[in-house]
Amino acid sequence: MSAVRHPRPLSCLINVVYARADSVELALDVLGPSPLPKTPLPTVVRIDGLPAWGRGTRSTAMLPFANPLLAEAGFLTVAPSVRHSGQAVFPAQLDDVRAALRWLRRNPLGLPIAADRIGIWGQSAGGHLAALAGLTGSPCPSGGTAEDEWDTTVRAVVTISGPSDLLHTGGQMLNDQPSPVTALVGGDVTTHRAQLRQASPVNHVTSSAPPFLLVHGRLDETVPYEQSERLHAALRAAGVESEILAIDGGHHNLQADPESPYDGPVWYDVGAAAIEFFDRHLRQP
Repeated sequence: MSAVRHPRPLSCLINVVYARADSVELALDVLGPSPLPKTPLPTVVRIDGLPAWGRGTRSTAMLPFANPLLAEAGFLTVAPSVRHSGQAVFPAQLDDVRAALRWLRRNPLGLPIAADRIGIWGQSAGGHLAALAGLTGSPCPSGGTAEDEWDTTVRAVVTISGPSDLLHTGGQMLNDQPSPVTALVGGDVTTHRAQLRQASPVNHVTSSAPPFLLVHGRLDETVPYEQSERLHAALRAAGVESEILAIDGGHHNLQADPESPYDGPVWYDVGAAAIEFFDRHLRQP
């Protein structure tokens, strides 16, 4: 049953420039409790608004079941834009996510960011990038602290309908002909196998990976459910905490009808599961 919502006042900062890459200005939006406290808050980055790694908008993170739900629960949330595949090929998108994480640790606006309690979540292509960021984060240099501005690690990852293995595709994921997958890496499997491997989260799993919550519709026609199963199996084999929240009868939109909008009770249920997961892993120092 979906949780009953009791909306709270929220603080919002929009269109904050966090980096420039190849003449592309990258901005982010911040959402948190109102008023913002002076004490640091666990912070969650939402990677969204990238349908098929293409043109999109980070404003989808402002859907009521996304960052607003977390902000109402007491998290500071951040939604950064990243370059799409029409602007640059991989790993540019991951580089941008890492730049946003570094911006958070520099904290030039003096926001109440708990630099040692940062999580990340995303949906579809955003889930793919969230997983990669979680699995390839670089810790601070020897002798540094969790607040070191070069630290790009996160403490917890939630993915929703995210691709994990670009060499083993299916559904609408194709790597042997022009597709969003080949646009991401700049070529198909016959010429860009190494790039597809490098862009696959499943190939970056180590025993030091953060905990994962993988949300996926069992009938996903775009990114097969098996994509989350592959990543879950690799994480568990490495001794990493991993959970799968399988949506029975759910398609890529998590709904029974694949043509339905990305909305409804199932999305609030997923948001509630993300809150519970981030509560467990980000509340305590």
